[in-house]
Amino acid sequence: MPEKETSGYHTRQRAAVLSCFVKHPDTHFTAESLLDHLKQDGVIVGKTTVYRTLDKLVETGMIRKFTVGTGDSACYQYTGENHSACSSHFHLKCLICGTLFHVDCDHLAELGEHLLADHGFSVHYSQTILYGICSACRPKS
Repeated sequence: MPEKETSGYHTRQRAAVLSCFVKHPDTHFTAESLLDHLKQDGVIVGKTTVYRTLDKLVETGMIRKFTVGTGDSACYQYTGENHSACSSHFHLKCLICGTLFHVDCDHLAELGEHLLADHGFSVHYSQTILYGICSACRPKS
């Protein structure tokens, strides 16, 4: 059973949205892909309800919102109890398939430390995305 929302009213549609994230904790959903997934599961939820629910879940910290590029749809991922997980690492986004990768890497951590020590710039990791082509898409490009 998914966690209950900590604010606002609780409906079956909102529970279905949260349940989808709980069942797929490593999936990054856009609002459209979430709607498609719910529809495949036989759950009818309006687009407005999905967007409002996503906003509420972001406010409560139960999901994290990634805005990955100009004109791209935002994507969302379940955080569960680990609300600060994305505040300490970089993200990589594939320009071909759109996959967002979470990268815990000592070399990138050193880059963040260097930027702070030598340039006085503190990286906001949850908003830091490097763009390129992933290993699965590289042979296709």
